[in-house]
Amino acid sequence: MQPTLPIGFDSWAEVLTDWQVRRAFVAAGSPRCLSDRPELAAPFVCEISRLIRERQLHERPREAAFQRAALEEPAYEGIGGADYLSVRTAMEAAQEHYIRRRGDGAARAEMELHQADFYTCRGRHRQAVEQRQATGVREYWDRNPGRGLPDDFFATNSFDFIPARMSRIEPAWWWRSFFQKLQSAFAGFHAADGRFLDELPAMRARAKKKKLAAEIAEWCLAHSESWGWDGPGHYRMLANRAGAKASEQLDWLNRIAPGCSETSAVRESLHARLAEHLALLDPWARYCAGHPDQRSEHWRN
Repeated sequence: MQPTLPIGFDSWAEVLTDWQVRRAFVAAGSPRCLSDRPELAAPFVCEISRLIRERQLHERPREAAFQRAALEEPAYEGIGGADYLSVRTAMEAAQEHYIRRRGDGAARAEMELHQADFYTCRGRHRQAVEQRQATGVREYWDRNPGRGLPDDFFATNSFDFIPARMSRIEPAWWWRSFFQKLQSAFAGFHAADGRFLDELPAMRARAKKKKLAAEIAEWCLAHSESWGWDGPGHYRMLANRAGAKASEQLDWLNRIAPGCSETSAVRESLHARLAEHLALLDPWARYCAGHPDQRSEHWRN
């Protein structure tokens, strides 16, 4: 049931995401700026895939974690009320007193006593606070679904990233063709499906005292809050189809950019050539190059 990860890929998340991006790219057709450089479609697809994985698996989870952390202390204040505020204020005062009288054994003992009272008080309310935090994170994912690509999905990327450059060089192709097809391809996809396949062998190895299905359910639940992810669906079908998708992706890469999948030097060269090619065509970059002394509104001129 576990397919073999092909050479040239670091994870199944990469394979599956690359496959989805390639489908959208092929359906949209190559943009004019790449018509005489078909081999640059390979690094373009890989770069869009990388940015999607970074957003789904890292950036959004960090935002969700920040949301959870930001809710913690207000939740303790709201649930614990005046008693919690009193205990916290007393602890903070004892800490300040100890800092002023560093080395004073009595001040240290007093501080530790108040700290113990503070953490005991927090322990009484921890379960209710965690429930409130979990609700806040669910609300975050309701506002920012884990699956799918909203119109502003790439808005947090820098102006010199591939999506930003391509949207300026080929705006009609980007917005009316490629990005629409990309949204369609990713409407039900999350890169965590690939992370699940990466972890599946380890889950199978652990599934000795309990069934594999239980191990999978536990792992998916543990990661659902982090990724806004509802699990891989039919995981056996996902695993069975992954090998064919990897083969399709390798065939496409080897056809348009021979050596890209096997040799890191070829991949790095193609990525560098794509970046240089788009930088030369980018109207924003050309404008900035023609106005090197232009003053910025964000700088003290």
